[in-house]
Amino acid sequence: MQNLSLNLENGDASFGVTYSENGSTRITISSLKSSAGNGSASGHASVLSAHNIDYWVKVSGGCCKSVDKQILTNISAVFKQGMSAIMGPTGSGKSSFLDVLAGRKDPASGVRGHLLLDGKPVPENFKCMVGYVVQDDVVMGTLTVKENFAFSAALRLPSSVSSGERKERVRQVIKDLGLTRCADTKVGNEFIRGVSGGDICL
Repeated sequence: MQNLSLNLENGDASFGVTYSENGSTRITISSLKSSAGNGSASGHASVLSAHNIDYWVKVSGGCCKSVDKQILTNISAVFKQGMSAIMGPTGSGKSSFLDVLAGRKDPASGVRGHLLLDGKPVPENFKCMVGYVVQDDVVMGTLTVKENFAFSAALRLPSSVSSGERKERVRQVIKDLGLTRCADTKVGNEFIRGVSGGDICL
């Protein structure tokens, strides 16, 4: 049986989640409060919380049968304004937990529990409101970090956001992610040396 327990420190500084499977697997979630930006265009920083999240998947049980395997067990966590990191070994449930938080798992497919946004159930179109970068997401390697962010902002932000505001959002995200030094470096691909070529962003 898999088990997750939440340890939330006082204040906004940090919190951790420990996940274990037979005592050998561990996930840690760290949160760093951001002092820059207000979290949203309206000046209100939303709070996303997960309550008693369980997640099962169907796996082959042999003889053309399938059985339920529990991936996540009774997770509760609060994500406030700032940046968070989920860390753990392969297969420990990090991607599954992120998928649930981003509304990418159908509740009918084996998800139980509640997701709340500012204390209220997330809206039906929550998946469309979330900017989610999957593990194998492909960005344009021939563009710089700044150009990729600008392209994404042009697609995602509503037309009511001015060009100046959009540029400022891009600049702030790059700063928050610590990518300022490599903002004008091409992302790179198998043919072009880019940001993953060494200490360019350090």
